[in-house]
Amino acid sequence: MFSLKLKKYDRFGSSYFIIKEHYLARMKILQITSRLPYPPIDGGSIEIYNNIKYLALRGHDITLISLVNKRKKVSELKKYCELITIKKNTGNHFLGYFLNIFIDTPYTISKYHSNKVKKEIRELLKKDNFDIIILNQLHTAYYGNFIKKEYNLPIVLREQNTENIIMKRFYKNQNNIFIKFYAYLQYKKLYKYESKICEIFDRCFMITKIDEKTIKDMNSNVKTNVVPAGVDISYFYPLKFKEEEFSLVSVASMNWLPNVEAIEWFCKEVQPLIKKEIQKVKLYIVGINPPNNIKSLANNNVIVTGFVEDVRKYLAKGQVFIVPLKTGSGMRIKILNALAMGKAIVSTSIGCEGIDVVDGKNIYIADNKEEFAEKVVFLLNNKDERDRIGKEGLKLVKEKYQWEKIAEDIETEFKKIINENNILRSRKNKLL
Repeated sequence: MFSLKLKKYDRFGSSYFIIKEHYLARMKILQITSRLPYPPIDGGSIEIYNNIKYLALRGHDITLISLVNKRKKVSELKKYCELITIKKNTGNHFLGYFLNIFIDTPYTISKYHSNKVKKEIRELLKKDNFDIIILNQLHTAYYGNFIKKEYNLPIVLREQNTENIIMKRFYKNQNNIFIKFYAYLQYKKLYKYESKICEIFDRCFMITKIDEKTIKDMNSNVKTNVVPAGVDISYFYPLKFKEEEFSLVSVASMNWLPNVEAIEWFCKEVQPLIKKEIQKVKLYIVGINPPNNIKSLANNNVIVTGFVEDVRKYLAKGQVFIVPLKTGSGMRIKILNALAMGKAIVSTSIGCEGIDVVDGKNIYIADNKEEFAEKVVFLLNNKDERDRIGKEGLKLVKEKYQWEKIAEDIETEFKKIINENNILRSRKNKLL
């Protein structure tokens, strides 16, 4: 056992230290991501960044390899890990879509393949003794194959979504026959790839119980644990901020197609129903990289902000937070953030999938336009109910979704996986 000095931060950004005793020795962790998890401005980057941060604060040494499209300021990220970036254009291209027709690997996977990454991994594994390697998202699972074959180190795949389910829901919602057919082909490729590749990992960390069941149904040999996302309650907390009357807020990264489709559906199908009851209703669409079809929705009642430095002021002034997601998989960190700020939320079932919320207790759930509009109108007109449901949501995240607790759980699982791997190695050596 040893004592470790951990640096923590209060809600005002000031640092302080706690002393915590550990029974787990310091680990050397190699982490591989398909994109740089900084700045943490969307669900994927927030989850990766905070797991790195809180594992580092628990005393572990982390080396991070990230693919990048362009250079960014990463001084804050470098506080918690040794960072290696490899430049690669991972954007979507028509030629890439076309050529992918002739190969078995899905396009959303093949575009992340890089010989430079493989070379960097090999060089690192020659000079450093890593205890465990974690690959984030299915996009990087490809590298797990050669790591396991050549080095036989314990490897973990962190699945933030079940990728084939996203594609399945996407193709089913398409009206364009050509897009629908291509998406169907990609879904079939993803299903085959995901069910096979996950089996090589010592563990797949699924973000929800639903995703765990899905992957187990696809391949019962996949070894899994459920490790949810979390929220920093020292940063997201109820602010004493005057709410804007009849205001709705959506916070979502607009470079992810399911988020774009969600906002289009809400503005075209749901908001007109709300306006019949509340003419002054206003929607704030907050999120990076809004495409032209989202920008075109802007009017006196719809404000498209694009990227903002601090989403909290928008969350604070909105009376109701909306998550009208129709496709997707995994877990929405934006809901955890809104819950931590004590906000009343209306979401679809898919939007709040994987979070232990209860309709009518700490969230309102609606899946068709009439019900969604009805619940939004009810909350806009009832401050007492907004306050009650907000308090219940805050209670939930404090009990189950703090990053410190999640990092502790990951640490415990890593120890189990390393021990299992050591036992298997020992048995193989005895046989030799």
